[in-house]
Amino acid sequence: MNDIWKQRSKQHQKKMMRYLKYVLNDHFVIVCLFLFGALGYTYSELLKTLTDGFIYGRVLAVVFFTGLILIGKLATFLKEADIVFLLPKEKELKNYLHLAKKHSFILPTSVITLGTSIIMPLLVATSSFKFSDMFFFVLFLMMMKNIELEIQHMLMKLSFAQKKHTIKFLFILSSFIGSYLMIFLSPLIGILYALLLNILWLKFGVHYRDRLLYQWQIMVKQETTRVQRIYQFINLFTDVPIMKSTIKRRKYLDIFLNKSKKDHNKTYSYLYKRAFLRGTEYSGLFIRLTLIAMVLTLFTKPFILHLLLSLLFLYLTGFQLVPLYFHFDNMAMAVLYPINPKQKLKAIKEVLLQILLIESFGITIVSLIVFPLIETIVLVTALTLFSFLFSYLYLPSRVRKMEKIQLR
Repeated sequence: MNDIWKQRSKQHQKKMMRYLKYVLNDHFVIVCLFLFGALGYTYSELLKTLTDGFIYGRVLAVVFFTGLILIGKLATFLKEADIVFLLPKEKELKNYLHLAKKHSFILPTSVITLGTSIIMPLLVATSSFKFSDMFFFVLFLMMMKNIELEIQHMLMKLSFAQKKHTIKFLFILSSFIGSYLMIFLSPLIGILYALLLNILWLKFGVHYRDRLLYQWQIMVKQETTRVQRIYQFINLFTDVPIMKSTIKRRKYLDIFLNKSKKDHNKTYSYLYKRAFLRGTEYSGLFIRLTLIAMVLTLFTKPFILHLLLSLLFLYLTGFQLVPLYFHFDNMAMAVLYPINPKQKLKAIKEVLLQILLIESFGITIVSLIVFPLIETIVLVTALTLFSFLFSYLYLPSRVRKMEKIQLR
């Protein structure tokens, strides 16, 4: 089983490294640097306005730490065929999952360290904490994350959804209580609390878990879902052939499809709208980025910074929706049906322009609350102009570049 783990782990890392060069391209890195720089500047300016009496800073830290503990899934690399071929090795699966846990601890450790370093200036500015207390916070979070990964292991042996939800709720409540003790009483009390939970888990939780049998179908389904989420993100930058997209009916959105002309010359326009509205990887991305941009609008006071951030989010939305152009390339009917290939590029231009204009409208509505009318007019003009430039100038060149990559 150890050899199987090493082989699958090596294959997964090799595959991720191959896709990573497409994700960390020049455009994405520059955009991320600009975005983090703008957010860092806004964050530092906000901290200057806070005082020791701002209790919401510590409340926010409690919620933030609780959320950090929940980041990171147990990577098992199990496959559907394992339900049959590894079933006789179930007794040895415990050691296999122990290696999986060690591997799965790498990402949460990085996220916990980074997240704690981000929240520390807020705690120092609004309380009596020092930057040296970051060590205690990281230690507490890693101890709680250890229990969370152990619970994920145990949930693989439970088939009743209600019991799973109860266990998850109790752990989240325990994490919240521990974070509260650490922030409002003392970091040492929080560490002792986490240490006590780990001891109780080793004494009672492990013995209870070992008496149960693994639910192989649930384990494989969880791992498949975890991997698909990774591929959904990578698919925003390059084509991932093995990705399984999730489609939802969403009948309440048919009103937008019904407005599309069912014309032979508008075939791809209808198909792209349908894929966007019902494909979770596209509509979900659009909703998330739009909401984040609208929320940042409320807290970004310098107009120039707000304008740059709005343009940046508009670019991120458009850039990550470009793969919609290739959505129907593997569908036989799209090739057999007599449709002019030039329809594709024309249709994606129109659809992407409409999407960017909708996001621009949402940002503009929120900006009316924060900025004067004149600055809002400047903002909506800039966003509208950018939407047209992106859709009709940048998009064609980006599509041609991605087509060349696919032909290699």
